[in-house]
Amino acid sequence: MPFKAFVFARPGGAVILGSPYGHVGFGYQIDDTTFCVGAVECASGQTRHDLMDYWSRLTDQPQRFMCTQNLYGPGTRYDMCKALLVDNPDITAAQAKMAAISLIDYNLFSQNCRTDTVEILEAYGVTGLPGGARPSGFFGGIHALIQPLLYPWPQFSLDISLYTEYDQFGLRDDLSLTNPGSISDPACNQRSDVPDAPQPVVSSIAVRRGFIAVYSDQGYQGNTEMVPAGNLLNSRDLPWADKTIRSYYAASSQFDPIAVAARNPFSRFNNPPERDDHLARLALPPYFAPHDRAQLARMT
Repeated sequence: MPFKAFVFARPGGAVILGSPYGHVGFGYQIDDTTFCVGAVECASGQTRHDLMDYWSRLTDQPQRFMCTQNLYGPGTRYDMCKALLVDNPDITAAQAKMAAISLIDYNLFSQNCRTDTVEILEAYGVTGLPGGARPSGFFGGIHALIQPLLYPWPQFSLDISLYTEYDQFGLRDDLSLTNPGSISDPACNQRSDVPDAPQPVVSSIAVRRGFIAVYSDQGYQGNTEMVPAGNLLNSRDLPWADKTIRSYYAASSQFDPIAVAARNPFSRFNNPPERDDHLARLALPPYFAPHDRAQLARMT
């Protein structure tokens, strides 16, 4: 019987010079119920091999684990995965490759999350993995269906992610609460330079726990679409003409989306510049120390 291998992706990870390069991790099946999953995170900003946050764990629920793992906090959760079947897996070779990688310093150009994943999975027996420098491009080139990971973080009463690109790609903005409550923005498409930005600020939404209503107009007005937990919404699929989400209201319990406008809840941002600053600063691990950023700027 074929065993499964996984490539896990965080498309908004590794934001380098303002552009999301993406981030990937690996997984492979060991026996009927056990999987090994892991990645190199660089969550601490260190690239030396003993400080680069390279980890692995055994689990019987690989997709759930990679969406809710509590090693470095919610920012390191993975958004999606692709599964591949391997007829003759070589578990020993995969484990040996993992051990070898643990002794090599992280290098953005030659030994990184993508190269680690490729080397480990190829040692395991995966064939036909694509090339590409950016992890998101590599992930997109794998010939397998994308599986969204919509498992909620255990302690969150509200757990929703907003993305700047379709299908959970681009920068990710997490709406999360540990206690029951709501998070809203009556002008989520507004920027300081353009009151009604022509490109949607929110292009897709993953709802893991709670509910979110999106609106075609600012101030929770116009057409509305309700998205419950366990669902993924792309703005291109909205029933109104220009597909722009101009306001949203998210809550940990069910609510009447039409009644929100009468209450007109405050925005999570005080003004458009604050919103712009938030969007510009969105970044998920890997993080890199200042000297690494300087080196990258010289080499890019």
